[in-house]
Amino acid sequence: MPILSLLLVDDHPLVEVALEAALQKSAYPWQLTSVADDVHAMRCLTERDFNLVILDIGLPQVDGLQLMKRMLRHYPALNIVIYTAQEEDVYARLAQNSGACGFVSKGQPMARLIAAVDAVSQGERFFPQWLPHPFPTESHEQPVLTPKELQVIGLLAQGLSNLQIAQMLTISNKTVSTHKNSILRKTGANNLLELAAVYKELQQ
Repeated sequence: MPILSLLLVDDHPLVEVALEAALQKSAYPWQLTSVADDVHAMRCLTERDFNLVILDIGLPQVDGLQLMKRMLRHYPALNIVIYTAQEEDVYARLAQNSGACGFVSKGQPMARLIAAVDAVSQGERFFPQWLPHPFPTESHEQPVLTPKELQVIGLLAQGLSNLQIAQMLTISNKTVSTHKNSILRKTGANNLLELAAVYKELQQ
């Protein structure tokens, strides 16, 4: 069996140590390369082919989801598993919608990350069971919102109520609700916390 190449992008050295040990239990032989930031990650991807990338989206220097999108723009066939301490109920969906092949929380045993590595290596997806599968036609690009919807999502992200938004934008409460439902449908967000995360993504 050929040795597969894995790129770990994480700024915590202990993660590399733990992953290297855990990979011994993988169904595949792996050669691990580890970097701590986006600059070295992109450099590695230009220098050689990797079968899989494990990416922490909580990197201090850069927005991790934006880094993943940049990787996928340059290398559309790249398999990326998100491994992070960020809130699973928000970021698992965002990772899936942005093109990740899997998502594992750092609060889970390392064995689950290895299960994700093996599953993705077999062409499968690996996300929390509560997360529904995306539609086959779903785009990994950012959702296209109208100018008014962008105004509304910005105000919703600030914690304003429908009534407050209606008063600020001089529109009816019903119109705000219509915009809000359209935003939720386009972004896949389920609550205000997810909407705030989506709004942050749109500002990048």
